[in-house]
Amino acid sequence: MKKWKKEIVINAPIEFVWPYFYGDLEKKKVIFPKIIDEEIIKETEEVVGTVIRQSYKNGSLDEYYNLTLKKYINEPNHKLVQETFILNNLFKMKVDYELHQVDEQNTKFTYVSVNRPRNPLLSLFQLFGKDDVIVRFMDRTKNSIENDYNLDKEEPQDEIDTVEGYAEKAE
Repeated sequence: MKKWKKEIVINAPIEFVWPYFYGDLEKKKVIFPKIIDEEIIKETEEVVGTVIRQSYKNGSLDEYYNLTLKKYINEPNHKLVQETFILNNLFKMKVDYELHQVDEQNTKFTYVSVNRPRNPLLSLFQLFGKDDVIVRFMDRTKNSIENDYNLDKEEPQDEIDTVEGYAEKAE
């Protein structure tokens, strides 16, 4: 078994950040670029127990796995979704995406992943596992969400910002 835990502060409000982890496939694809689609296989009223078939690109192949939502919290200052799935038929995965509101403009994102090999021999390889992939994911997540948030905050451009606008002002 291998466990990773990483935290990072995202400079965006918690309500802006949340859809990247739950509820908006297009936003989810921004931080998980290999995702192709998601289809709800089994939906529960309380969300926990919902099963989602997720398709993703693995090199030139399209692969699938079923995510089961094991925990779900959607409160104003605290949000969490925990997914379990079997990765490449080799690892039982449990992943937490947790958000805590730091203040009105900042959100702490905590990522926790537990990988349990289905084959005990794979445990040996996990001893040498590094967190490079997780660090890149955290950085991509922070940068992507902050860029989207900053774009969302920007006001529409004035006519001066267009080439025609400069020509008009010069005359």
